[in-house]
Amino acid sequence: MTVPVPHLLHVEDLTKRFTRRGEPFDAVSHVSLVVDEGEFVAIVGRSGNGKSTLINMIAGLVRPTSGFAAIDGRDVSKLRDRELSVLRNRTLGFVTQGQTLLPNLTVLDNVVLPATMFPDEATGRSGGRDDEDAVVGRALGLLRRLGVEDLAGCRPRELSGGEARRVSIARALMNGPRLLIADEPTGDLDQESTGIVMGLLRESADHGTAILMVTHDPDALKAVDRIHRMDAGRLSEALPA
Repeated sequence: MTVPVPHLLHVEDLTKRFTRRGEPFDAVSHVSLVVDEGEFVAIVGRSGNGKSTLINMIAGLVRPTSGFAAIDGRDVSKLRDRELSVLRNRTLGFVTQGQTLLPNLTVLDNVVLPATMFPDEATGRSGGRDDEDAVVGRALGLLRRLGVEDLAGCRPRELSGGEARRVSIARALMNGPRLLIADEPTGDLDQESTGIVMGLLRESADHGTAILMVTHDPDALKAVDRIHRMDAGRLSEALPA
């Protein structure tokens, strides 16, 4: 399905219904939202009110009961597996709450990995040494910006929760996504690290990346353009940041 709208992210009447003890309920109820390139949008609200379900539907990890979430005019729930994988690799960056680094790879290899997937033959990407050097240089630059470059040779099991979170952010930014979805990106971080992460995300938005962030962290809200509140599966009007 192609959605003829100009927004990078267009969510329309999105609903996810579950059944609990024989009774249906909407974890996400008729949510509509648009986010354009360069916008930094936060969603706040108490745990259990549907925020993670919402962003998982936007990322194509959960299928909606009704409505749609479209990225760059394409309904993600209608994409085939490979199309969705390519979308996530080239257009969408996703920082989850949980640990998703591959344990058998080093920190550097985890960050580089997205750049090695789905080579675009139409661009004539050669895969030669110059390309490899550029990819590694970008990965190290992101790790440096996030204060974890010295951990490039470590395995994920050697990292603290906050270190792993910053590596995951570097990996999500590796391919320069047009849309970054971040679920509690500062959840494991101290105040100094939060400032570093939010500074990088704000800079990414200023350079055109659309960012949709779920957070409980009031310090993280200082960097955003607008705030939405989610309560009992419903998304409220935007609040001033």
